[in-house]
Amino acid sequence: MPLWPTMFYSFDWPEHHKHVKELKTVCHDLETQQRNSNVSADIKHNLYESTFDFVTHPSPAVTEWAHWVKNCMFQASYDANKRNWPEKLNVQIELHESWCHITRDSGYHDMHVHPNSTWSCIYYLDCGDMSPTSKNGVNRFYNPNHTMYSDIGSRYISKDNSIDILPTPGMLVVFPSWIQHSAVPYHGKNNRYILSANCRVHVTT
Repeated sequence: MPLWPTMFYSFDWPEHHKHVKELKTVCHDLETQQRNSNVSADIKHNLYESTFDFVTHPSPAVTEWAHWVKNCMFQASYDANKRNWPEKLNVQIELHESWCHITRDSGYHDMHVHPNSTWSCIYYLDCGDMSPTSKNGVNRFYNPNHTMYSDIGSRYISKDNSIDILPTPGMLVVFPSWIQHSAVPYHGKNNRYILSANCRVHVTT
């Protein structure tokens, strides 16, 4: 009986290379316009975070990206709930929050969660100076299961207190919004770009 599973999903956007340049331009335009979230600034360093309405930008690349992300969010939600949803359920994915990050040398984002949401996602627009074997600037996710005592009998739950996602450009990671996660310090001459979104899942008639 695998109780209380924590589901993560990964997708790759086939249109990534077609839109990466325009999406990065949008990120810089928002920063130039000083559209800053100003949220939890004390747990961020050398990192630009836009306001939480990224998908409303009129860029065609943003529109296509948002459509694809909604589809991925639906697939994740459906797979996680396929034993709990009735047949012929009409579901709508609401991307109620979306934003971009531009992380520069020594930038990081301490541990946090995304409240008032069901699923969250991180899209790797440009990994900067990360390498496939480096943990430089990776996103770290923390085990939500906390034991009051640990020994060899609880190794199955305590051996992985955290997991690091090693990204590739065009990769989307979808995860439950209540999972604590962070972006560990990033070091590099080139910027690291990510897009993120939170969703709510509604039943429609």
